[in-house]
Amino acid sequence: MRRKKSLLIPAVLAFSLCTGAVVPVLAEETSQTADAADNEQETHTQSATDTSDSPYEKGTITDTDFQSEWLNLKFTPPETVVMNTEEELQSVMKQGQTTLEESSGVELGDDALSGTVYEMMASSISGFPNVSLVVEDASLENMTVDQYFLTAQQMLDATGMGYTYSDVTDIQIAGQDFRVMETSVAVNDYEVLQKYCTRKQGGKFVSIILSYTTDTTAETDEILAAFTPLNTDTEAAPAE
Repeated sequence: MRRKKSLLIPAVLAFSLCTGAVVPVLAEETSQTADAADNEQETHTQSATDTSDSPYEKGTITDTDFQSEWLNLKFTPPETVVMNTEEELQSVMKQGQTTLEESSGVELGDDALSGTVYEMMASSISGFPNVSLVVEDASLENMTVDQYFLTAQQMLDATGMGYTYSDVTDIQIAGQDFRVMETSVAVNDYEVLQKYCTRKQGGKFVSIILSYTTDTTAETDEILAAFTPLNTDTEAAPAE
């Protein structure tokens, strides 16, 4: 009997080569050990509303922004960035599944994308940079973000595209702690860079993924800065 392989897809990021075509897709392949990230949890203030025990609820997308109570995040795109519709997000997920099957030889069932929610995606009008926010169930309860990145690297390596990786670092986005893995890959003689900003919250992995080129780094920084707290008197769950 063929063993089912579940997807870890915080990066089913499809770019067409008119908009830059690469689909890095993450999948669970093996269980590996890694040093757990020593993420410090911010102390809750008495004035803040603690939402750490709140059940997960998907955010909302409009023509002008994205908002999530559970994540306590708001994204207001810069002037040159366009929000993708819900229909376009679903199309990206299906395209990512197809690309994974073609690049890795792994056949996936209809439920392959279960447990993965594309919260939002937005793209520059020129294609790069683009950003997506993905929430995914943790396949193993005790899996850390660094171990999650290891499984991501395994699947990206399985594409045979020649990815390279930076050391994992820390960053704060909208006052929340994230771990960051940066990658680089050559596509049709030019370099595509990706930044995976991931935290674990409420038993789920939350990933903000940016895809860009060396000449769009400044625009990428603007996109990352466009994530702000939705409510300044509300805290999302601390990173796990």
